[in-house]
Amino acid sequence: MEILIIRHGHAVDDAPDLGDAGRWLTGKGRKLTRRVAKWLAKQKDRCPGMIWTSPLVRAVQTAEIIADAAGLTDEVSVVAELSPSRDTAEILRLLSQHQGAQPLALVGHEPSLSALVTSLLGDGGWAGLSLKKSGVVAVSWDGRGPGTLRFALDLKAMKAVTPVKEAQQQAPRAR
Repeated sequence: MEILIIRHGHAVDDAPDLGDAGRWLTGKGRKLTRRVAKWLAKQKDRCPGMIWTSPLVRAVQTAEIIADAAGLTDEVSVVAELSPSRDTAEILRLLSQHQGAQPLALVGHEPSLSALVTSLLGDGGWAGLSLKKSGVVAVSWDGRGPGTLRFALDLKAMKAVTPVKEAQQQAPRAR
């Protein structure tokens, strides 16, 4: 299964009388999310066929922008397990039961999303990294063992990159 893990876009800092759950996307957040959504929709292997989102307003708005760009006509699915501070095991259980053939997009929050990526990739695959707002990480996962990092989106260049592990970054020894 192909999983697109997406952090919500930039949101207002304060939503009087609505609390954290009511915070909505800023103009900057909507603009960047639309760019990301168009980029995802350009290629079939990264265009979501289904979207699950946290119930918080900023995540739902992000998910709706992505759904629109992907041409999805069904509603996005609000999944409580994508709420902040939920146990990663809950979303892993749901993912292991998912049967869709097209990429599944999960829209949520930090640090929960980075914890999810770490759980999907196993030791060392994502440790210490985090998603920026409107950021995307793609993982291939068979529902059993560690998954494979397909790409992380470089938001400035709008380009898919694969992070290189520290061990691979060391310069080769001179002979």
